[in-house]
Amino acid sequence: MPPSNGPARLREILAGDRCVVACSLFDPMSARVADELGFELGIMGGSVAALAVLGAPDLILLSLTELAEQARRVCRAGRVGLIVDADHGYGNALSVMRTVEELQAAGVAGISIEDTRLPRAYGAGEKAQLTSLEEGVGKMRAAVAARGAGPMGIFGRTGAATLTGVEDAVARFSAYEAAGVDALFLPGLESREQLDRIAAATRLPLILAGCSEKLADTAYLASRRVKVWMAGHQAFNAAVQGLVDAMQAVRDGARPSELKNIAPRGLMDTLTRAAQYQAATRDYLGG
Repeated sequence: MPPSNGPARLREILAGDRCVVACSLFDPMSARVADELGFELGIMGGSVAALAVLGAPDLILLSLTELAEQARRVCRAGRVGLIVDADHGYGNALSVMRTVEELQAAGVAGISIEDTRLPRAYGAGEKAQLTSLEEGVGKMRAAVAARGAGPMGIFGRTGAATLTGVEDAVARFSAYEAAGVDALFLPGLESREQLDRIAAATRLPLILAGCSEKLADTAYLASRRVKVWMAGHQAFNAAVQGLVDAMQAVRDGARPSELKNIAPRGLMDTLTRAAQYQAATRDYLGG
């Protein structure tokens, strides 16, 4: 299989006029499925990475090393360009630099760094809190510096639009643009009005994820400089439900032939690249 050139493909998309629908990626098999279906880009969120690696909720329990290794596995398995949600960069601005270095070495096409105060502080309550604008700018500048001349995209992310208001989001995005990021990552938007105001006040390409379905119109999104769109990580939940259903049926005495929605042998052979391994077996193992 030809190697992935995800960073170059992502840069072409960011420079283009269309809005590309991204898929949720979380392990090598999901990367192979996305590849076979023709997706150009995928997004691995910190939340779904924690689910896939630890079986844990999105509480910043996953370490940078675990995230980078999972990203490396995904990049190695398929040709789909991978965008990774690198959360807060796993610490301060110096930690952000290490995060950028590790994920770039893993072959990731782009990463988002956010200005949420993570992990949740003692007594902070349920509502997410943002760092100061100055700290956020420092992290973005550090990320750009650590990337150097490498091809990976750096995306400034803030949830300010739903936490502190669109005006604060515009101020933060404008500062992150000045810090040198390649695009702006907008999570959780709830309305076209929010997007319209942010798009009008900024200039860089926009990436949306986990937003309201009211925004799920790629023609409209493209007109607002949105280059990448993903509704969320529902595919992971669907896969979990499929596993639950199959295992419950086995527990209840179902025979293999009675199980539903089983991937056929041909599809499994395609996704696992069985023909390549068979050829290598003939060439190097003598049979």
